[in-house]
Amino acid sequence: MRADQIDAYRYFFPAGWILGIWGVLLWILFPWSLVQYPGLNHPEIMMGGFFLCFVCGFLMTAAPRFTSSFGPSLWEHVTAGALIGALFLSLVFPTKTPFFIVVICIFAFLAVYLFRRFLTRTSNPPDAFIFVGFGVLSGLAGSVLMALGQFFDVPASLYTFGRLLFLQTYILSLVLGVGSRLIPALLGWAPLPTELKKSSNSSVLKFAALALFFVLSYVIEVWLSFTGGQLLRALVISILSLQYWNVHKLPKRRAFQTWGLWVATWSLVLGQWGLVVLPGFRIHLLHVIFTSGLALMTFMIAVRVGLSHGHHEMTLEKNSKALGLGAFLIFFAGLTRLSAGFAPHIYQSHLIYAAYTWILGLLIWGWVFLPRICQVKKE
Repeated sequence: MRADQIDAYRYFFPAGWILGIWGVLLWILFPWSLVQYPGLNHPEIMMGGFFLCFVCGFLMTAAPRFTSSFGPSLWEHVTAGALIGALFLSLVFPTKTPFFIVVICIFAFLAVYLFRRFLTRTSNPPDAFIFVGFGVLSGLAGSVLMALGQFFDVPASLYTFGRLLFLQTYILSLVLGVGSRLIPALLGWAPLPTELKKSSNSSVLKFAALALFFVLSYVIEVWLSFTGGQLLRALVISILSLQYWNVHKLPKRRAFQTWGLWVATWSLVLGQWGLVVLPGFRIHLLHVIFTSGLALMTFMIAVRVGLSHGHHEMTLEKNSKALGLGAFLIFFAGLTRLSAGFAPHIYQSHLIYAAYTWILGLLIWGWVFLPRICQVKKE
């Protein structure tokens, strides 16, 4: 098999799955004094490890198809594998500097990878993918600012902005971009992305404006008004989810996968509006957005990628009870984490309950789908 015929998701998704478990397992190990306080490392591992690996696996697989260009070369596969190894190795060091250096390299590698396909494209990617460009650049800028903060006295507001770019902006931008093409298709409201239509200038400009407003919401949050930034962000997410994703309708395709995707989308929308109404519960509502929302969405989309590209039975999307149970546990982990904010007297125990629920959900999902992700079935 040629290098350009090997899909990168086959090694990025398992790496992300492992990091998704490790980043949460820290909360279970902490009461036994086996690790330092997880709040110092948990967010970075989840965003720069778990989510970033799934992002790389998806974009390296999808970009050549969406642009009708060329697949990954041997050196790109080797570089990607080396970066995964370096990412795991960076977690051994007591400081975060090696981790952020590796993350910067991953974002830079991904930016170059996507740019090369865009330059040689024979068809344009979906209009909404302008969010993808904003997302990759946000991740790169955010990780650079976070790395600089390890060496220099970066102004507090600038460091906070960089932290938001790294921990929130990049992954939300990518989900809004990719989701605007995939989510309505998977829910049954649009054709699957097999044939791409030509972009219209008005549509491109509309998505560009929405992407700019989305990034601007973080500028407003840091330098002008927290509530104002959250409100603008909620409006952008609502426009995309209602106008393009049709989440106000029940899924047209009825399957465990589509129900999980639909619930995840509503978790994202309602969680973001919750930040507008209840800013005091920020950290707890963010876990609804990122756990019950983006993480669940990630695993549901990964199911489609693994089954379709690996030529496996697509009926698992509809009939796999393990998929339904795993999706429910991942969703419930976010709600369990939210409940900790409403019960401060049992705060720590709810963190551990949420951690166990998340890990069990990932183990069930991985037991069914990781073997299919790692192998390609002969047609």
